[in-house]
Amino acid sequence: MTLPRWVVLSAGLLGCAHEAASPPATAPVEAAATPGKLPDSARYFPLAVGNHWTYAATYLGERSTRQVEVVAFQNGDYVDRDGRAIRVDREGVRDQVRYLLHEPLSVGATWTSVVAPGAAEHYKILSVRSPCEAPAGKFPDCVEVESRAFVDPRTPDRLLVNRVTFAAGVGIVRVRTALEEGTKSAPTAELLLTAFEVARPTQLPLQ
Repeated sequence: MTLPRWVVLSAGLLGCAHEAASPPATAPVEAAATPGKLPDSARYFPLAVGNHWTYAATYLGERSTRQVEVVAFQNGDYVDRDGRAIRVDREGVRDQVRYLLHEPLSVGATWTSVVAPGAAEHYKILSVRSPCEAPAGKFPDCVEVESRAFVDPRTPDRLLVNRVTFAAGVGIVRVRTALEEGTKSAPTAELLLTAFEVARPTQLPLQ
């Protein structure tokens, strides 16, 4: 089973296929962290070569297992074994086209990422420093982020909604995806962390 692009991209390094370059993510300029220091968001997605995560994936009732491992550090990017890249900069944690976490980490903070011509994802932080859990364990310090995007610009009442939960010192522990249409919401996919091994993030010059 192959998960849809929008499910796996919500987990950053969990992409299924290589993507063409897209316009950079956009976000408020006031969110930059102190120069030379990792932003607070880096704690919620620890990056180092050798880090790996295992997820139980469910899509429309079908189950599978996904494994992600960081195998290289190249030009400021941490790269998984399938070639997808993620990095930390002064504004947060991002993949090739979107910020997964953006400074400041505060409830209600928002940002927008333009992922393709005419296509944008709108993000909002729902909770910070709250407990969360997954099959891999219980974690005391977590951040939950919601993203919303049109399934098709021609049908603006249909939205794809992702809720991604990050745990400090761990990374992504849960992704839940639903299709909303008007007042109706239909869950479509879920990723749950079942095992992980991460090293402490290395202090590197920020971009």
